[in-house]
Amino acid sequence: MIRALWRRYSSRVAIGLSACLIGGCVELPGIYYDVLLNERPSDSDCLNLTDALAAKLNLQLQPSQYQCAVTLDNEGRNPPQNVVIFAHFRQQRIVVEIDEMRSGGTTVPSPSTQQFAQQVMQIVHEQFPAAQLVRFRAMRGPIAP
Repeated sequence: MIRALWRRYSSRVAIGLSACLIGGCVELPGIYYDVLLNERPSDSDCLNLTDALAAKLNLQLQPSQYQCAVTLDNEGRNPPQNVVIFAHFRQQRIVVEIDEMRSGGTTVPSPSTQQFAQQVMQIVHEQFPAAQLVRFRAMRGPIAP
């Protein structure tokens, strides 16, 4: 049984890995964190985090049509930066994405964006002191996780 499954899917795995190595997966620019919570986040958790970030970092709110998905912009910085927050209620986590809006293909954030990310995550930690903050790399492509 295991050998039959291996024969059937091993070529797909090999093709997928090859596609990723050749360019099928692309690392997205920005700094990404999972805020892993012990319980499901509430709407008020998301709103409180958004309000705290907007107030403490002088960010402008760009509302979204989706529940607890919000973008906070700071166009006064060079390069312009934004924070995107997504709540995944069933997975008991909030994703925080810190981006800089600049041209070019680099995925390495500038020192000012790295410092800005530290400020953002300090506020996130204040809002969710028991949460585990895990940085990750975001990938896009046909076989990206």
